[in-house]
Amino acid sequence: MPAIDLDHHRRLLTELEAELMRQVEEPDSSETSVSPDNAIGRLTRMEALQAQQIGEAGKRRLKNRLFNVRRALESIEAGTYGRCVRCGRSVPPGRLEIIPEARVCVSCSGRK
Repeated sequence: MPAIDLDHHRRLLTELEAELMRQVEEPDSSETSVSPDNAIGRLTRMEALQAQQIGEAGKRRLKNRLFNVRRALESIEAGTYGRCVRCGRSVPPGRLEIIPEARVCVSCSGRK
């Protein structure tokens, strides 16, 4: 298996971290609370609440990915980047190109 270019992946992860931080800090129109006093119809209010929940779920996903990116950067420093945390085998370089924060190999990614 080819060696992983740690400098390349460190750059990828650092750029991804900056982009995710920007997105997490970006104000979202769905973050404003939906007041029951607003004179909007029941369906419109339900749609606004649903949009708010979708926005919150999106922020949670971004924060989770940011956490994983930071863990991957720590694993580069620790010398464990590119090793599956479940089985210990190498994570294929192609997988790391697509998902640089990947912590598991393809075989283990399907297991729960």
